[in-house]
Amino acid sequence: MTQESLEHRLQQLPAGWSMARLGDLPTAQVIGYGVTRPGPHTDDGVPMIRSADIQEGRLRGDEPRRIALQVHEANLRSRLQAGDIVVVLVGRVGEAAFVGTEFHHWNASRTVAIIRISEPDEAAWLNLWLGSPAVRAWCERHATATTLQRTLSVTALRKLPVPIPPSELRASVLRAMRMLKEKAAINARIAKCAVELSEAHFAHLVSDDGSWPERSLASLVHFTAGAAPRPSPDDDGALIERGPAFVAPADILQSESPHLYATERRLSQGKKGRTRAPGSLLVASREDGVRAVMNHVPAVIGRNVLALEAESVSDAYWLLHELRSRSAELAASAQGSAGRELSRKAFAATAVMWPPLEVREQFARLADRLQQRARVAETETARLRELRDRILEGFLSGSFPRTPAA
Repeated sequence: MTQESLEHRLQQLPAGWSMARLGDLPTAQVIGYGVTRPGPHTDDGVPMIRSADIQEGRLRGDEPRRIALQVHEANLRSRLQAGDIVVVLVGRVGEAAFVGTEFHHWNASRTVAIIRISEPDEAAWLNLWLGSPAVRAWCERHATATTLQRTLSVTALRKLPVPIPPSELRASVLRAMRMLKEKAAINARIAKCAVELSEAHFAHLVSDDGSWPERSLASLVHFTAGAAPRPSPDDDGALIERGPAFVAPADILQSESPHLYATERRLSQGKKGRTRAPGSLLVASREDGVRAVMNHVPAVIGRNVLALEAESVSDAYWLLHELRSRSAELAASAQGSAGRELSRKAFAATAVMWPPLEVREQFARLADRLQQRARVAETETARLRELRDRILEGFLSGSFPRTPAA
């Protein structure tokens, strides 16, 4: 969608609505972007929100990057406050999330813009609008592209058109959206609990019997190092519904689930790259640890991704939990200043405890049932997002009620 088409559609809004640029909203202050030179991760430092921590309208704070206190104090301009809105500027440009009280006085990275609204309901409305497909498309169009990723400038973000509804209608819509959000939060908790139960049962099995023999990963799986180049931001494959998914390290590192069902980009049919079958374990690393997911879609893996193919599903489930339980330890097999280049040789030499077949099969059955329940919750959440998007699209099409129902 072009800037002109979005603005034209906004001009068709019902009577009583108005439109303003983000930077011109009386109650809005666009703080700008965050820390440009965060330095190395510091275990006892101040947590920092990165673009990778903003996903599907929510902030993730389970494994934050931490910056030294001196760096934080030198960048108080980008210190977050509860009620702020953060927007991705690099990569998945335009994705936004609300800053809750648990993130108060965290900092933000260079890849994130910070918007501060003085009026709570207006902040909630802006956060809702920023989560719409129309805004994401607008941001994509106004981003500059490199061979690796898109970048949206703060200057461009300030020009984003924002529809302003009558206060009564805004309140009605926000109430409906809060209900959707509360249901999505329940689903997220269900999915998280399913993962935690699997991990807890795995930890119990491992601690219960230390007599199992050790095996090297090289003797248990077939390794493949990713070599496919990342599709350019303008690659038509991004819009193709068919064709293999392209798995970049970010798809693994940013996944809340240990199971991968979709990625940000797909490859066009005919693009080079060996497709990994569902059931493969995909591994990527960053400086604070190694992450592993089980793949559930045909996929081509990019650079700095390792694929591990086990002999059976039960073996794959066991190894998935083994790798995830040793995230920080396995980071020693990564190279490079950011710990992103996995050493295949070092990784393959890693020894793991290997239980009898019946133990692995029993664990796999339990883990699979829990994952299926998590998947049901995740699927329902995706439908709730579609409903939210249809409501927002209703504003632009004029099909949404002009006044709240009695």
